[in-house]
Amino acid sequence: MRRLACVLGSFIASYFIAAAVYAQPLRIPYVSLSPTAGPLWIAQDAGYFKKNGIASELLYMPGGSVIIQAMVSGDVKVANMAPPAAIGAWVKGADLTLIASGVDQLLETVVTPASIRTPADLKGKKIGVSRYGSLTDMALREALKLNHLQPDKDVTILQAGGEAPRLAALQAGAIDGAMLSGDKKVLAEKMGFHVVIDLSKLPIYYPVNGLVASKRFIATNRDAARNFLKSWVEGIKSFKTDEDLALKVIGKYLKITERDLLKKSWEIYQPAYKKIPYGDERAVKFALAQMAAEMPEAAQRRAENFIDNSLLAELEKSGAIDQMYSHK
Repeated sequence: MRRLACVLGSFIASYFIAAAVYAQPLRIPYVSLSPTAGPLWIAQDAGYFKKNGIASELLYMPGGSVIIQAMVSGDVKVANMAPPAAIGAWVKGADLTLIASGVDQLLETVVTPASIRTPADLKGKKIGVSRYGSLTDMALREALKLNHLQPDKDVTILQAGGEAPRLAALQAGAIDGAMLSGDKKVLAEKMGFHVVIDLSKLPIYYPVNGLVASKRFIATNRDAARNFLKSWVEGIKSFKTDEDLALKVIGKYLKITERDLLKKSWEIYQPAYKKIPYGDERAVKFALAQMAAEMPEAAQRRAENFIDNSLLAELEKSGAIDQMYSHK
């Protein structure tokens, strides 16, 4: 009887510990005010997190380095972001892992005034990115090299903040070009600017948007982590298949009411998102190779050690993802 009481006591304690974990809001930072965050926003607004037992709180944190600081300090456990900043922190010993990668195709563009007609015309010019070490910074550097321009020598790269501040700086003439995507790229074109480099057309395979988590969080709260991931994957499903919902949610977060602008922005990202967003070693390897010049230890790291596809594999094996897509 005493043994049974102990077993029951242990079960009850475990139940209430798990309940407490689920009751605590999971603070989820995202890095970009662009349609790339659409699946996360949908998971929140359509109630997918709530349906899967996750009390969630979304936080906008511009710049991957800011999110990494919050994760390393333990303030947040998971994030929706461009993985490169997390890869760099992992190389230096941060306890982080990539549990999903929704987009592995660069969708950024270098937008300039019409007077800059070709990539060669960027020589001697200033281009704005979000922050040094961010996705926009690393992607721009690679794009310049592929166009026979040396970053920091032929072209000055400046930190200019999020997409809206970058567009404002471009419009004010404070910079000669800006890394823009989604609605801000479409809006810039309406203002008379044009795309001088479209990174989606370059031979670059790169981790653009994914879910990064603390390894400790995965180990100690696996069910919560799996349900968080499941909610996001369902957000991807709705983002890809429900145009009206996608445009409504994107419009809310971007504060845009013009449907044509929203639709053109969404159409850039909708086909790029993977149905089953496994982290891909090729993209992580490319990012590591990019970092090796400034961070020699990156060359010694193996991409597969940064990726943990086990949670997503469990969801796929259970049939949960196929079930999502069977109910359109």
